[in-house]
Amino acid sequence: MALDLLDQILPSVQRHIYPAIVPISDWKIKVGDIPNGFAPSLNDNNWTPITPPQARWGAYDTTFWFRSKVTIPPGFANQPLALLLDFSEGLLFVNGKAHHGLDGHHWAVPLTPRARAGQTYSLAVQAHSGRKKEQNEFRQADLAVVNPTARALHSGLSLLRDLEKFYGQGSPESKEIRELIRRSLIYLKYFKPDGEEYPNAIGRAYRFLTQTLEAEFRTEIPGKIHVLGQSHLDVAWLWTLRETRRKAARTFSSALRLMEEFPEFRFAQSQPLLLDFVKSDHPELYKLIRQRIAEGRWEPVGAMWVEPDCQMPSGESLIRHIARGKRFVKQEFGIDIDTAWLPDSFGFPWSLPQILVKSGIRYFFTTKLSWNDTTAFPYNSFRWQGIDGTQVLAHMPPVGLEGQIKPADFRKNWERFSQQEQLSDVLQTYGHGDGGGGPTAGDLHALSFMQQLPALPTVRITSLKEFCLKLEEHSKELPVWSDDLYLEKHRGTFSTNGRIKKAHRVSERALYTAELLSVLALLCSGRKYPEADLEKSWKRLLQNQFHDILAGTVIQDAAEEALKDFDRIRAVAESVVKSSATVLSRSVRRRAKEFHFSVFNTLPWTRSAYVEVPIKSKERNFRVTDARGKSVEYQIIARAKGVTTILCYVEDIPPVSAVHLTIIPTDTKRDIEAQWKASTRLIETPIYRIRMDSQGNFTSIQDKKSRKEVLKKGQRGNALQSFHDAPDEWEAWDLEGGYDNRKADVLRFKSARVAEEGPLRMTIEVIRRSDRGSIVQQRIQLFHRSPLIEFRTRLVWNDSNILVKAAFPLNVHSSALRCEVPFGSQERTTKPKTPAERAKFEVPVHQWMDISDPKFGVSLLNDGKYGCDAKESTMRLTLIRSPHYPHPIDPRASTDSAVTDQGDQEFSYALYPHQGDWRKAETVRRAREFNHPVLVWSNVEPREFPPLLHSLPSNILADSIKRADNGDGIVIRLHEAHGQVTRCTLQSGFGILQAEECDLMEQVHTKLKTSKGGIPLKFSPFEIKTLRVRFRARKSR
Repeated sequence: MALDLLDQILPSVQRHIYPAIVPISDWKIKVGDIPNGFAPSLNDNNWTPITPPQARWGAYDTTFWFRSKVTIPPGFANQPLALLLDFSEGLLFVNGKAHHGLDGHHWAVPLTPRARAGQTYSLAVQAHSGRKKEQNEFRQADLAVVNPTARALHSGLSLLRDLEKFYGQGSPESKEIRELIRRSLIYLKYFKPDGEEYPNAIGRAYRFLTQTLEAEFRTEIPGKIHVLGQSHLDVAWLWTLRETRRKAARTFSSALRLMEEFPEFRFAQSQPLLLDFVKSDHPELYKLIRQRIAEGRWEPVGAMWVEPDCQMPSGESLIRHIARGKRFVKQEFGIDIDTAWLPDSFGFPWSLPQILVKSGIRYFFTTKLSWNDTTAFPYNSFRWQGIDGTQVLAHMPPVGLEGQIKPADFRKNWERFSQQEQLSDVLQTYGHGDGGGGPTAGDLHALSFMQQLPALPTVRITSLKEFCLKLEEHSKELPVWSDDLYLEKHRGTFSTNGRIKKAHRVSERALYTAELLSVLALLCSGRKYPEADLEKSWKRLLQNQFHDILAGTVIQDAAEEALKDFDRIRAVAESVVKSSATVLSRSVRRRAKEFHFSVFNTLPWTRSAYVEVPIKSKERNFRVTDARGKSVEYQIIARAKGVTTILCYVEDIPPVSAVHLTIIPTDTKRDIEAQWKASTRLIETPIYRIRMDSQGNFTSIQDKKSRKEVLKKGQRGNALQSFHDAPDEWEAWDLEGGYDNRKADVLRFKSARVAEEGPLRMTIEVIRRSDRGSIVQQRIQLFHRSPLIEFRTRLVWNDSNILVKAAFPLNVHSSALRCEVPFGSQERTTKPKTPAERAKFEVPVHQWMDISDPKFGVSLLNDGKYGCDAKESTMRLTLIRSPHYPHPIDPRASTDSAVTDQGDQEFSYALYPHQGDWRKAETVRRAREFNHPVLVWSNVEPREFPPLLHSLPSNILADSIKRADNGDGIVIRLHEAHGQVTRCTLQSGFGILQAEECDLMEQVHTKLKTSKGGIPLKFSPFEIKTLRVRFRARKSR
């Protein structure tokens, strides 16, 4: 039998891959980060000797250095040599230069194609022990002669055996393959494996096999599989950023060595951040990468700075990813990337096609939807149509990202290809990933045979660009997908690690504010724009939007690093704002007991706001006035240690401008008629009549003006529902269906009290506790003019695997939930009928969600939450999940002992009942105001300067106001938020000298006319517009 003979002979062929081996036994080891540990001249006399094999080493999450030397024996001269190094993950340096990555898949390292006797090589390995308590084993360290023919023959025969197994005994294909194996082995079966003639027999068998495949076998399977090497590398996951930098060097050095040995090898590499790391850490590697990119063999494929989560970043953040990524690759390599490579991100918003296309991105690539747990995504190649109608060409390989170079995988790829009748081309990527590594020499040897094997589709080594151009030839024939790309898996990522989510939202807001005020300072005084500080902060933010970091699905150390980065972003942004404030305001000569404040509105529409200001005064009565001397309503809310905190209601703050408040003690008591009734059971404000039960839940919210009841009869509002949440796998990622049936009810009512009482604001404090000591403290705030009911929430959390949602059953007749997404909003059914609709039991949300009918509705705003759901007329916002951190060794099935979300965290959400639907209620503006509180500056008054923007309709939002990337003009990014065709005129108090419309990369495509000092604009539904405007600078007074 051919297969029995193959089983006998194949091990002998394998032994001849390395026909001569000498051990490298004289090694030294040292723990720690050793500067220049790779340098041949380094004095390592005090290092500890270590002798493989079976040499043990290691400590938890620690760096070790290994050093040795090897001299080429005379018998090894003029032959290709390899190093066989089998131990943990590391980077091999040869003669002081980064040479190759080492890991479980990359242990046979080419040293030289032609050795010289007596030549000595200096070896050093920077190794990482891993996050485990068990020690590693240094199992092998050998110098070996390489027989490339034996390696190639072994690969070819192994592939034929795999292909025969795939078809199964008795099939015509199986018989044909077994006959080819039998004929090839005739050249080997009569020779002794240890005989002198055996290497020649291997050569004859190899030539016969390759020539026979070429002459006698032609595939009859339709289709063409385009094969492309890659290595997905998580910026942080089961390791920290520090280790990612090292993983990048290991992966990239390995790919470079493969290119030396295999001229046909093509490598696709995403995330320009990784190239930036290698440029800084290993300039000699970077120089080689530049050469391979110039040759077209190394292909930068991802336009985004990292592979971000795409559901939670703002639309502006997604643009900055593309801008930074494209700019880096263009400047470094002269290439304009036109592909979004996002294989592993956890779903994609419906607005993404417009962002991509207007950024010069023509193609979109992912594999993640193959992870769906309910339905199979129907297409592999398709046109993805966005919420505004923009289309981008998309492809999703049938076998995922890390396809294997095996016959079964290639057949599987083609058989799973859902569009065989229309298309003949499909992509297969290969290479070890997540922690990097990439393709192996074995993959490339196998590929050379895969292009000749019978009974397989045609196999072609390709670049991504070549494949996309081929796909584009058939673009008009492709189906259209007009919806978001919702991942039916990993639904918990919207909520895991709430601290990261809140810090992320605050950081995005801080950078918006810093850029805006820097522009005003530039226009009003010529103050230098703080480009370096803002760029550094944006770079830090983008890095921490990597999909596992923002999702909170990283180890604890990486999560803590991210939180520190968010703190740094806010600190820089606050410093920039403070510096700009010195230009936009001026000190006031205070009279005795007089206090001054500037209240700045960062949004481009007039708004009113409640502002808390602390003053050093023990007086009990005050007079608060604005710059015109008009009285401002106020309420004393706190007195402590000589400081009085006053809540002021500041009306009509101009857009992107400030008002001045003066506070003076007075002997005159205020005559204010309070329209309030305050208790923990019945609350009556000027706007609402509210009833609460004995457990602190709302049982009725009545709008006094319309007499409309907000809550569904017999239901409780702001019910904090808790559920057991311990998925069988991917605990930090997954929220399993059916959790509603696993009620936990861990939170018990402890107390309720009236904490503040009119005339501007009333606060009811409700506290709940769990048996494990978790505390939920909510300050429920109601206002005399604002329709928002705010829930200022502080958690002290000690529970684990508990999901908590805030539920609001509404007296609204609608079957649709509207959720904000980047640059728009999306409607989802609250009465799912199909499997795909039922699979969306947890969906992403940004700053607001809403259920409305034509006459009445309710919005739920938040300042840092991203997960929600709605059933029938009940809206629920996910407040906390508290899964365990991922286990650094086995994140799918195991968890770390540490639990996310433990300790203190604060966030807020607000109920907004309104007349009419969400558009009429201007929900998008109320949500922006909730997330962008006014700025308050003490002891200053604002200088006089006009509003930068004003008179925009309520459905046109400003997402960014910054200096142009090239320094020429101011960039204003706007989008239409209601899904309506809109004509408007952008007005500015600064003179407009020139205006142009750009794409999202700030490339001008249309010169705009001005009319009566403004810029007439027309928006299509959900359209994003980028304007570059040159203003007439004017001095503030």
